[in-house]
Amino acid sequence: MKHKMISLLAVATICFLPQRVLSQTSTVEFQSGTDIEVQSGADISADVITVNGTYSGSGTFNGGPLPVEMTAMTAQAGARDVTISWKTSTETDNYGFEVERRAVPGSPTLNIEPGTWNTIGFVQGAGTSTSPKEYSFADESVPPGRYAYRIKQIDQGGSFSYTAALEVEVGLAPKLLKLSENYPNPFNPTTVIEFTIPEDGHVSLRLYDMTGQAVMTMVDEERSAGVYHQVTINASRLGSGTYFARLEFGGTQLTRRILLVK
Repeated sequence: MKHKMISLLAVATICFLPQRVLSQTSTVEFQSGTDIEVQSGADISADVITVNGTYSGSGTFNGGPLPVEMTAMTAQAGARDVTISWKTSTETDNYGFEVERRAVPGSPTLNIEPGTWNTIGFVQGAGTSTSPKEYSFADESVPPGRYAYRIKQIDQGGSFSYTAALEVEVGLAPKLLKLSENYPNPFNPTTVIEFTIPEDGHVSLRLYDMTGQAVMTMVDEERSAGVYHQVTINASRLGSGTYFARLEFGGTQLTRRILLVK
């Protein structure tokens, strides 16, 4: 164990997150056989601390009330963003909060290495306060995937603590073959079309004219299942008329009729 713990009530605002409730008296207990290392600058703080394992490191154990008492933390995901909110009842020498995120191993997260915590933002603390405070941080333009979020609370002296992590899903899709209607439709000269696939594999998405001739290739590559794929069609070089967007995957084709009006 390398850092002190924060007593908190984590209330999920999305249905798949469980609610965690801790008593007003915070307790940390390390079972026999555990090896606890607390590095310099980090503390383990709680009202009651029980250590049955071995302890090493130059950090400290702090019994008694916590310097920052968190009463709630939520993580709410949108289509491409996540809002982290938390509350404190009291604060003592609180410098602020770093928001950390990691991709959950095994999720279809795009272009982010799973398992590594990364600092994505900072929110200034209230210093010393005996009145409730509310904080929030918006993580925007998040690639589709499953993520864990946690808060690192930092004291004025440099000591820090971590909350428990909350997990959310961002932009994950059902694993099925689907080609949605483009938007806008009619359009001029650009429109967006979205598709999903049932499993990882090669996908082609092409635009055909009324004669059945392919006039544009938007996608012709390997894509991942479980995420929404959005493609922008730029028809600035095409004339007005009716066209067909055709999605091909695993021998199956789906077609959408689109209308270009100039």
